[in-house]
Amino acid sequence: MMKENRWMERHKELLLYIVVGVSMTFFNWIAYSDLIEIMPMFFANALSWGLTTFVTFLMNKLFVFESKSFERAIVAKEFISFVTARGVTGMLEIVMQPQLYALGMNGTLFGVDGLEAKVTVCVALSIVNYVSTKRWVFRTRVKHVESVVTFHGVGNR
Repeated sequence: MMKENRWMERHKELLLYIVVGVSMTFFNWIAYSDLIEIMPMFFANALSWGLTTFVTFLMNKLFVFESKSFERAIVAKEFISFVTARGVTGMLEIVMQPQLYALGMNGTLFGVDGLEAKVTVCVALSIVNYVSTKRWVFRTRVKHVESVVTFHGVGNR
């Protein structure tokens, strides 16, 4: 039991990221599924991404990376960094999903047109999002300096 607790403590951030990520993926798919009924695929995809990005920022800030500061400058920096990073992967998602659809990944999934391609793109981009969020958006200078010092052997004596 002790080993499981230590393992959970060491991997808490990643586990929370996965839980939030899976939840937000379903949120995105549900939003997309609703929006595709009333607008073209491009717009349904873009709007579902925008909504999901905003909610994901809040979930990552508060629960995954535990950035508790609500100082305006810090939140603004985090939000701009997050949206920029997600903007890159969002653009990839918006472009890649219809491309995969056009290349034959065009089966319906759960009765939703284009969802098969969307699921495939979401899985690939989730990995990219974790790395960029952890390394760029919610990192703190103290953690970064500590990891550099340990890496260079200074902290291992």
